[in-house]
Amino acid sequence: MIGPPEGLAQAVQGWAHLFSKTKAVSMGVTYVHFAGLLLGGGVAVAADRETLRAAKEAEPFRADHLAFLGTVHSIAIAGLAMLFASGIGLFLADIETFWASRVFWMKMSLVMLLLLNGLLMKRAERLAATSPEAAWKNLKTTSVASLVLWFTIVLASTILAASA
Repeated sequence: MIGPPEGLAQAVQGWAHLFSKTKAVSMGVTYVHFAGLLLGGGVAVAADRETLRAAKEAEPFRADHLAFLGTVHSIAIAGLAMLFASGIGLFLADIETFWASRVFWMKMSLVMLLLLNGLLMKRAERLAATSPEAAWKNLKTTSVASLVLWFTIVLASTILAASA
């Protein structure tokens, strides 16, 4: 694979040096990454599980669950924001390694799919008011996809950490 653009590699040398020479910085960024994964992924996995359970139920249980989902998204987004910010820090700390890593780019593709799935899930939640059967079918599908994506992203992260 081609390396990162020379200007970018030079621009991040200071950050890479700070990250590699300052344990508090590297541990802090890594902690924020893991905490974001726990927060965003944890709440998403729990909500997906409950969505699959609610899909088997009748009203008003489903309506209560949809209200619950509205409260979950902001927490998952906070976790994703933590992952994004710390991920940039991790990427820039070793840009040569990550830029050339197919596993890294596969992981980024999975993250994009997760975000797209989240948009489809929000759309299905809005659809539930007018077309509940179609919406709940979509919610089940997006919940299963979310579970698969979160766990696959963790697997890709594990492979990436072992190969870096």
